[in-house]
Amino acid sequence: MKKLTKYQLKKISSNLDYFFNNATKNEIKQGKLWYKNANDICKDIAQKYNTDVLTAANVISALSPRNKWSQNIKDAYKVFDAQKNNLHPEDIKVCTFHKNKFKAFNCIQNKVLITDKSLKTYNFVNNMAYLDNDFLTVDIWHLRACFNKSIQINSAAIGRIAYQQIKELTIKKANILGLKGFELQAIIWLITQRLYQYN
Repeated sequence: MKKLTKYQLKKISSNLDYFFNNATKNEIKQGKLWYKNANDICKDIAQKYNTDVLTAANVISALSPRNKWSQNIKDAYKVFDAQKNNLHPEDIKVCTFHKNKFKAFNCIQNKVLITDKSLKTYNFVNNMAYLDNDFLTVDIWHLRACFNKSIQINSAAIGRIAYQQIKELTIKKANILGLKGFELQAIIWLITQRLYQYN
């Protein structure tokens, strides 16, 4: 996907309005707290394991593919515990791909952190670690809201220019609503999962 046209961006803007307008009060409340809670977890890990919030966020992100959020966090603590006790990746089980477990260990041991070559995860890490409004996680659920369909497309497939356009549009809409970009994204994440849960 190349640069989005004005027509496409107008359509995306309308779709995001549609999803936000379908949010329940509870979804708005949960969405506003989602990254704050993730940030608190990063701070807790940093304190417990003598590391920093950026490393904690990287490990959480590395363990996130195909992993439920509650289990994702349990796995992150498990990896840090293993590292603290001089265990190896082969010594523990996590609920994501084998390669991602090794990536999580590599984050801790060698400070091999996610870069902006991986736009979605790089933005996700910075949202969690710093609550930075200059970043926005455009994942499959956000793309489903943008295009109002149960699409199977990842953020890498849309390209860097389109990613930036969606990011800027979402943050702008969030500001109008009195929200941070990551708060609006989290609210939309909850709504799309509810509406597309069977797709």
